[in-house]
Amino acid sequence: MNKSRREEILAAALRLAYEQGIGALSVRSVATAAGVGASTLRHYFPSQADLHQAVASQGVTNVLGDLDIADDSRDPAARLYDCLAQFVPQPNEQVQALTGWAELHRLALGGDAGVMEILKSGRQASEEALLRWFGALAAQGHVAPADVDAHVTHALALIDGLNLNLFFFPDRVDLAAATTALRRFAERIVS
Repeated sequence: MNKSRREEILAAALRLAYEQGIGALSVRSVATAAGVGASTLRHYFPSQADLHQAVASQGVTNVLGDLDIADDSRDPAARLYDCLAQFVPQPNEQVQALTGWAELHRLALGGDAGVMEILKSGRQASEEALLRWFGALAAQGHVAPADVDAHVTHALALIDGLNLNLFFFPDRVDLAAATTALRRFAERIVS
């Protein structure tokens, strides 16, 4: 399999989702955006679900890096905060990111199976990143290994709640309030 062609198709799909929304991710539209035929796209992504899963996973991977979570010379709470802060969109992209996030959830709640798969794949990639981060801190003795799964669950709930409030109640929860909540969470986890 030609990896660069697959990556080109995936990059085109990500651009399409970013520019036109997740609902624009049909086989035909992605093939057109990538400049390939539908059969070529199907060679790399045999089903629409495969395409959606790859888009969601790559989208999360593009946003969530491990940064310096393993650098034990830095304060562990600060390292965890830096990683968690990646979940909160910055002001220059906040409206588009939060609108896309809300639309993804709206479509999934409306029963769109393809969007539900995208949401699940993105959630799985987010959980994997959190598991790596908490796992790195546990390996260094900053977090109890038995608590890692619970910390992941709590972090996801906090992040979802913050994004929901940033979207619906920006006058009550702004970027400063969201980052303060993440910083306090990180400090509580490693204290």
